[in-house]
Amino acid sequence: MEFIIRKAKIDDVNRIHDLTNSMASEGLMLPRSKYKIISMLLNFYVVADENDYVVGAAALTPLWTDMAEIMSLSLDKDYHKQGLGRKLVEYIIQEARAIHFPKLIALTYQVEFFKKMGFTITDKDQFPRKLWRECLECPKLERCDETAMYLDL
Repeated sequence: MEFIIRKAKIDDVNRIHDLTNSMASEGLMLPRSKYKIISMLLNFYVVADENDYVVGAAALTPLWTDMAEIMSLSLDKDYHKQGLGRKLVEYIIQEARAIHFPKLIALTYQVEFFKKMGFTITDKDQFPRKLWRECLECPKLERCDETAMYLDL
């Protein structure tokens, strides 16, 4: 089966919502509201099959001129271990480089995956703009259990 990576469309919102919240229900990521996905839609990329069925998604979100974040990386569980998550992250890294972001960050529970992608563990305090933008809305603000990681581009 052939897969493509493309910018997300409004028709993809429900599927992105399903993917992210399915993984969140398994404790693999934090949930996202449909409103949040819609408000970030221009940042999302999806992996779609030859019938344009979305099997994965992730967002490249600028935090400031010095860094962007890869957010809401999600993949349909039927498509795990096929290299699609890796291809999506590689694509987003290329996009971040093309825009000239010097650093890409991730707050994640998938530490080993991101290590394989070249990311390094760091302290969350290195990302104060992330705190201002996203973390203040998070129900886990005071007891965050995600790991902060970065990739110099």
